[in-house]
Amino acid sequence: MLGMIIFTSGSILAGFSPGAYLLTAARGLMGIGGGMIMPATLSLITNIFPEEERPKAIGVWAGMAGIGVAVGPLAGGILLTFFPWGSVFFVNVPIAAAGIVTISILVPGSKTPNAPPIDIKGAVLSFTGLIALFYGLIQGPGRGWTDAGVIIGFTLAAVLLALFVWLELHTPNPILEIRFFKVPEFSSGVLSIAIGFFALFGLLYVLTIYLQSVLSYSPMKAGLALMPFAVVLLILSPVIPRFVRALSARVVVASGLVLTGAGMVVFTQVSTTTAYPLILLGLLLVSIGMTSAQVPSSDAIMGSIPKEKAGEGSATNAAIRQIGSSLGIALIGGITQLGYSSTIVKSAAYQALGSSAAAGAKDGLAGALQVGSQMGSSGDAIVEAAKSAFVRGLDAGMFMTAVVAFVGAAVAFRFIPKKTRT
Repeated sequence: MLGMIIFTSGSILAGFSPGAYLLTAARGLMGIGGGMIMPATLSLITNIFPEEERPKAIGVWAGMAGIGVAVGPLAGGILLTFFPWGSVFFVNVPIAAAGIVTISILVPGSKTPNAPPIDIKGAVLSFTGLIALFYGLIQGPGRGWTDAGVIIGFTLAAVLLALFVWLELHTPNPILEIRFFKVPEFSSGVLSIAIGFFALFGLLYVLTIYLQSVLSYSPMKAGLALMPFAVVLLILSPVIPRFVRALSARVVVASGLVLTGAGMVVFTQVSTTTAYPLILLGLLLVSIGMTSAQVPSSDAIMGSIPKEKAGEGSATNAAIRQIGSSLGIALIGGITQLGYSSTIVKSAAYQALGSSAAAGAKDGLAGALQVGSQMGSSGDAIVEAAKSAFVRGLDAGMFMTAVVAFVGAAVAFRFIPKKTRT
């Protein structure tokens, strides 16, 4: 409930933000609230439902989480069509208010007696280490991987995260129980979730740009284009446990990652004039694959540790989702941008631009489209060149993601046990 209140407060602040800095701070406040909500939901499910019902409950939970990701763009597109941009944040307020009331009525209390102190040192080390890692990943494609700042970022990340692991192994109440990773079900489940969300959020990031800036979809039309993803999650998530019982978690998770990789391969075939059926095929493969991998992976994580450690397991699950998502956006977005910038500079339309216009066009697809619009009809050449360059970059990002998914499938098939041990 406290997380919902903080998240709602951040939403209100974001909706009223007059500039980018306050908006970013408000989004950070929303992140704090969301970070309190997600681990609590899964740990509550683990403790409320008996073992035989837990997989189905986690299936519903995973389905709703995925639906939120997919429905968000559609809801945002509808709101932006009829209301100011702040409405995408204000819409959270009545939903969160209904959630707070429902939680207070339906969710039982679950306070842990003699709760251990919070591992502040571990939290600070992991936070700063991940910031340094993401800084290097985001800045690398633009500045170059040998840039001093990028190298410092990666070095600092390696030192801080190594120190974090050492600290967690030697503190009585770690924020992350490293020893859990000795359990094959836990470690393979964590890896599968990380790869799935890496692929999903990286795809959504570049696909949204592709739909709106390359294919010229409106925000609402782009949201509608992503809707099949949500429909598949809604239908498939609750029934995945049946497939696990019939085929084993090993087969279902590995097959899901293979399908996710296959969907990414489909997206390497898009062009500046691709018809929607090809995009739909890629979305269906990724959504079926994501659902197949995530539900049994979450159940494997929560079922392989003691119930009294459900909070730690759920927090790990939530953290891995966020880390995978952030890595996907940073790395896939970075590779797409690198492919774009290395391709656009070779085009005749780019080489014909003045220095200031060329700098804007090289900066990204949005900059090139702005340069083209300022040039009138003579800017058509740079617009088409920029769209083609972005597609080349998208191809590279999707190919890399497909390789990661296929490798993850092999690892899952090798290390997930045939039968989950409690």
